[in-house]
Amino acid sequence: MIFVTVGTQAPFDRLIKLVDEWAKSSEVECFAQTSKGSYTPKYIEHKEFLTEQEFNKVFAKASVIISHAGMGTIISSLREGKTLLTFPRLAKYKEHRNDHQLATTKAFSQKGYIYPIFTEKHLKEHLSRLNELRCLKRIGDQANDDLLTFLRDI
Repeated sequence: MIFVTVGTQAPFDRLIKLVDEWAKSSEVECFAQTSKGSYTPKYIEHKEFLTEQEFNKVFAKASVIISHAGMGTIISSLREGKTLLTFPRLAKYKEHRNDHQLATTKAFSQKGYIYPIFTEKHLKEHLSRLNELRCLKRIGDQANDDLLTFLRDI
């Protein structure tokens, strides 16, 4: 199952629409936490907001997480050994006030922690080979010194 999450602070219609369009011709189960976006998915199950209990249940069931570049989702995915595709919100589309999510995605990608998604093409390429994707790195409950240094640097 794929879990698409956009966090709780703002909608991310661009991501939700891309996954929804892909799901139209896919048999893969998808669930999206959408926030209050203007786009309503047609092909994937969705809910605007999830309680912590609902989020944890869907997160546990999912083998693949597709997310904005939110640190909470990134750290949780790495800790739980989830395959993570990160699609940053971009300022040029008014999805965020700056491009810190782009910088976060690039940094975690360069360290080999995540699959970065920068374009619709990247997303489609990764989704076309879902069976090949895996958790790239897993972290424990206690971060090692290298990870802490890396997080401070970004």
